[in-house]
Amino acid sequence: MLIVQGASVTAVVRGSTGEPVILLSGNGHRGVPEQTLLDMVQAASAVLSEVELRAVGRAIPRLRAGRAGAGVVVDGAALTVYRLSDDD
Repeated sequence: MLIVQGASVTAVVRGSTGEPVILLSGNGHRGVPEQTLLDMVQAASAVLSEVELRAVGRAIPRLRAGRAGAGVVVDGAALTVYRLSDDD
């Protein structure tokens, strides 16, 4: 599962391989704001399975702290990338 922060909206989609991809608005270098987390959980609950949703719940402390796996710049936009495994 990928969580990408820096998008203009918060959304939950599935990638071409079926992997969940969560797009978060905001600046990942400061952690994820509480309202963005609430929006993410609402969007995720409509798309993800119960197991996937639990993985997101376990990752919330990491998102709050802004502990990302990587950062990339795409077309001038800085994106913060979190990759969640089943163990997260």
